Amino acid sequence: VFLNPFGFLFPLACPICGNILKRRETKVCVSCRSELSRARVTEPVCGRCGKPLERLEIEYCYDCEKKRHQKSDSLCQGTALWVYNSIMKKAMALFKYEGCYENASFFADEFTRFRMAKVQSWDPDCLIPVPLHRHRRWFRGYNQAQVLAEEIGKRLRLPVETDILYRRRDTDPQKKLDDKARRRNMSSAFYVRESSENKLFGKRVVLIDDIYTTGSTLEACASELKKAGVSQVYFACLCIGRDY
Repeated sequence: VFLNPFGFLFPLACPICGNILKRRETKVCVSCRSELSRARVTEPVCGRCGKPLERLEIEYCYDCEKKRHQKSDSLCQGTALWVYNSIMKKAMALFKYEGCYENASFFADEFTRFRMAKVQSWDPDCLIPVPLHRHRRWFRGYNQAQVLAEEIGKRLRLPVETDILYRRRDTDPQKKLDDKARRRNMSSAFYVRESSENKLFGKRVVLIDDIYTTGSTLEACASELKKAGVSQVYFACLCIGRDY
């Protein structure tokens, strides 16, 4: 049983629903623990992005089937822990917009419990969080991807590079745009600091973000990293959509 000595003044809240935990609930409330189990991504999944697939005989999701034949594709492979359903939408909103950055510790515990072997199989040199524009970071107070990357990095004993990849434009929220608009929105949105190029040459990196939708943001980041000399770019996210 987890005991919180300051529970009377600062009661612990569930990182998924935001409700106050009962005395014998540990880290997450009982109902949300079962929801997390149901939301967890399991096989079959897309061989490129890790998105859940409907049928075993399909190797790639619809989007990745198109992308894998494009020379411009800069991402090798990715993984995600949960399906981005209504439960996880609320959890990610708490994490990103409600100041609940401390929830990253729980998310990192769950991610490494179920996805550590996958990330280690890529043999990465470092983790790089998807950057926020300085205006948005100032308003929000933190970059949720960076907080998450730092927590995962501790558990996987991997360095987290936060001064390499930057966002030059404060882009529109991706959730409001269709696929083509998302790609346009991300065009030239990121850059790699010139002094970091020698540091990156030949490295294998994992991009960290909270949610994967179409992958436009991650692809834009990966493209800039590849231009700077990175040999292989992977990605890891907490949530991802379905292919059906």
